[in-house]
Amino acid sequence: MDLDDRTIEDMLGCAGQPTEAARWRGITVDEGWREPLVSGHGFRHHYDESVGDGGWVFHQLNDALSIAVVDFRAAHHLSRTHRHDDHLVFCAWIEGRSTISADGDPADEELAHGFCTFYGLSSGDSVHTVYEPNRPLRWVSIFLRRDRVRDVLGLEVEALPAIFRDYILHGTPIGLRHVPLRSGASIAATQAFECPYEGELQRLYLIAKAIEIVCAVIQSHAEHNDVDGPVLRRADIGKVRLAREVIEENLDEPLSVAELAAVVGMTVKKLQYGFQVLFRGSVAQVYKQVRLSKAMVLVSKSDRSMIDIAIECGYECPGSFTRAFKLAFGSSPTLVRAMAMQGVLAELPRERDGQAHELSDGALVN
Repeated sequence: MDLDDRTIEDMLGCAGQPTEAARWRGITVDEGWREPLVSGHGFRHHYDESVGDGGWVFHQLNDALSIAVVDFRAAHHLSRTHRHDDHLVFCAWIEGRSTISADGDPADEELAHGFCTFYGLSSGDSVHTVYEPNRPLRWVSIFLRRDRVRDVLGLEVEALPAIFRDYILHGTPIGLRHVPLRSGASIAATQAFECPYEGELQRLYLIAKAIEIVCAVIQSHAEHNDVDGPVLRRADIGKVRLAREVIEENLDEPLSVAELAAVVGMTVKKLQYGFQVLFRGSVAQVYKQVRLSKAMVLVSKSDRSMIDIAIECGYECPGSFTRAFKLAFGSSPTLVRAMAMQGVLAELPRERDGQAHELSDGALVN
C-alpha cells in the first residue's frame, strides 16, 4: 500500500495556523484524523485502524526548527515518500527498524534503533521509506532549515564539518548517512518522546533536545573528518561487528590489523575508525578486552590450568598473562579462582586500561 507524499511544507502549513486548526479539530484525513496541539504550533495525527496503530505528533518549534515524534505500528506493508526541500533531517530511532532509500541512490538501507539517520537532499529529491506490518516503530525526526543553521545552533557555518558546510552554503546534497547514537543523544531522543511539559515549557524543552541530538551528530564528524569516510554505512557496521567476531574466534592465533581488515573487506583506516565508533577503542584495545573477558570466564568457571588459559587467550607465557589479568581486574588469576571456588567471588572492577564498551545496536557509553 502506498501512502501519499509528505512534504515539509505540508506539515508546516498545518502547524502554523492555530486559528484555522481549531476549526478542523478531529478532521478526517486520508489515513485517519488529526487535531491541533494546544500551543497552536503543531498537530497530532492519528492513523485509522486499517492503516496502523498509533500516529505521530508534529511540533513547529520556531521558524527554522521542527520535530516529529512518531509512535506507530503498521497494519499492512506501507511505503511513504518524503520531501524536505532545503532542510537537514535527523531521524533518531528509539525502537524498531525500517528500510529507506533516496532518489539517485535506490539501494535500500536500514533505519534502526540505536542509530541516527540524517540527510540533506537537493530540492525536489525524495526519500522513500517502507514499514513492515506489526512492527513497533518509535523515532524522533528533526527538521532544520538549511539557511538558518547559524541562528539555531549559534555556530558559524565555517566551523562545521565539510559535509554540513557544503550543503548549507552550496546545496551540495548529503545522501543517507547513519551514525550510532551515543548514550547522551539516545537519552535525549527518549526524553523528547516522553516530554513532561506543556505549552511554552514544552517548546523550550524540545528545542533543547533537538539541538542536543543535532550537535551529537555534528560532533561525530568533527572528530573524524577524513577522506576515508567519517560516517559508517550499515554495510560497514556489519563488517566491523564481523571483525570483532573474527577476533573472538582466533584468540589463540590473533590476526594483525591489516589481516583482519582484509578478511572483512575494509581498509585499515576505516576498520580502526569503526572500532572507535562502535566499541570506543582501537582494534588492539578491543582485542585485549575480549581476551581478558574470556580469561575471566575460564579462570572463574573452569579447572583448566593457567598455562592452557594463557595460550587460548593469546598470551605467549603465563607471566605476561598474570600481569595483564591483575592490571585489568585488580587480582591475580589464582586468587580469583580461589574466591570463585569458595563462592565468595565479588564483582570485580571492569578493566582499568583501555577497555571498550558496547551497548546493543550501536548505542554507546560515553
